[in-house]
Amino acid sequence: MVFYCLEKSYDKVLREVLWWTLMKKEVPIKYIEIIKDMYDRVVANVRTYGGITSDFSITIGLHQGSALSPFLFVIVMNELTSAIQDEISLCMLFADNIVLVDKTRARVNAKLEL
Repeated sequence: MVFYCLEKSYDKVLREVLWWTLMKKEVPIKYIEIIKDMYDRVVANVRTYGGITSDFSITIGLHQGSALSPFLFVIVMNELTSAIQDEISLCMLFADNIVLVDKTRARVNAKLEL
């Protein structure tokens, strides 16, 4: 049994992987375009004791606090772990955690590497 935590995983989802996953799951193009529009030209700044920083672009990751982000994350994780799910005794996905269960350590480790 292996427990794997994908720390700060929302911040690391590549947009190209997100678009590929939505296409592969046959999400209608209209919806994909709407989601792409939400992620196009996103900028942020940081408030510090010294003031507010200059704007900077955000080109990777899912939006923090968006009601849509957990759904998008689950779709991406489900697709990226699909090769593991078919051949291992048990694969559980919960938030940013993966649990792999199989009969031997070697099989679990092989799937973890995949």
